[in-house]
Amino acid sequence: MSDAHDLHGAPETSHSNLMLSILGALGTLLLFALIIVIAYYIPAKEREPVNAEIVSERQATLAELKAKETELATSYGVVDQTKGVVRIPIERAMELVVPRLNETESSK
Repeated sequence: MSDAHDLHGAPETSHSNLMLSILGALGTLLLFALIIVIAYYIPAKEREPVNAEIVSERQATLAELKAKETELATSYGVVDQTKGVVRIPIERAMELVVPRLNETESSK
């Protein structure tokens, strides 16, 4: 059994494998082109204009959320009394933790 080889010693690619490769590449390009057409050229549904009332409600909700987060981050409180978990302001927590971290680093 003798296989056909090209000048460099590699087996020759059959004509059908070459055609399948070309068709696969063309199919991939056509699929990509179809996706581009769908994404950019087919008009999307018209969007309704944003309701100013909804915008103001969302801004008020966001402001309330930020105020609550600020209050939680800057005040003392009990998180879970049965487990003894409390909340302290971030600034105070840093005052307590940073010296300990510095001691740990210096002891290494």
